[in-house]
Amino acid sequence: MPPRRGARRGGGRGGRGAGRGQPAEQPAAPPVNPDVPVNPNAPVTQADLAAMEQRYQAMLQAALAPFLAAQQNQAAPVQDQPVVPPAPVQDQPVIPPAPVEAQPVPVQLSAEAKHLRDFRKYNPKTFDGSLDNPFRAQLWLTSIETIFRYMKCPEDQKVQCAAFCLEDRGTAWWETAERALGGDASKITWEQFRESFYAKFFSANVKHAKLQEFLNLEQGKLSVEQYDAEFDLLSRFAPDVVRDEAARTERFVNGLRLDLQGFVRALRPTTHADALRIALDLSLHERAGQSKVVGTGSASGQKRKAEAQPDVIPQRTPSLVDP
Repeated sequence: MPPRRGARRGGGRGGRGAGRGQPAEQPAAPPVNPDVPVNPNAPVTQADLAAMEQRYQAMLQAALAPFLAAQQNQAAPVQDQPVVPPAPVQDQPVIPPAPVEAQPVPVQLSAEAKHLRDFRKYNPKTFDGSLDNPFRAQLWLTSIETIFRYMKCPEDQKVQCAAFCLEDRGTAWWETAERALGGDASKITWEQFRESFYAKFFSANVKHAKLQEFLNLEQGKLSVEQYDAEFDLLSRFAPDVVRDEAARTERFVNGLRLDLQGFVRALRPTTHADALRIALDLSLHERAGQSKVVGTGSASGQKRKAEAQPDVIPQRTPSLVDP
């Protein structure tokens, strides 16, 4: 009986399916000897491919070895190393830091401080509150008001500036007067200060006495300069009498000596300054004339005295040799 076709092709019990599912085992490729030349015409087997793959893997690992080693070194934990103590430092003198000079901070002055600073530039006089000399109190207050006019001091700053110049009994008086006027110097007017000041240091009795002294003032034996000084001083206590320039001029001329008064009236001065200038010129001419008269009189007296004396004739002394 002839054999079946499937058995002949399959080559075993498995038939056709068994031959396809299990490939035949390939013999291991012999190791490649680099000294033996390779035949380029020889067919490439599975063993050759495996050998080539192994060589490629070896080359790749050799190329990547430094890079992998560096990564391992970075990722590896730092091993404990012995701590080396620092070398002992020699003691050195401690140099303190240089002191930093404080920069001056600009001070923002208040309005009151600025006015007081300007007021002090005029060197105002102080007043100690003495009651012995009413003239001194009057002159002090007048000098303060003169400074106010020059510096154009505001009305609400005058009291504080004037109070700054008080001392001793003057300060004690102002502390009492300030409380009586409300206790706030910024709200006290200058007129209130003047009235309180005059009531304390220049009473009504003293003021009336000075007014009468001014009304009775005449030049008399005073020089024109001395009379004018007294006139200026006492006229402060008679503001109603010398209310304007014409009244002041008339009062000044009325007090001059009669011999000067007539010449000054003849020239009709319109101001006190004009009347004073005319009176001074006349006084100088009068003094010059008196000096000439005195000089002429002295010379004439000496001449008359010389004429009154008898002539003295010298006598001859007798000589021993005369005959």
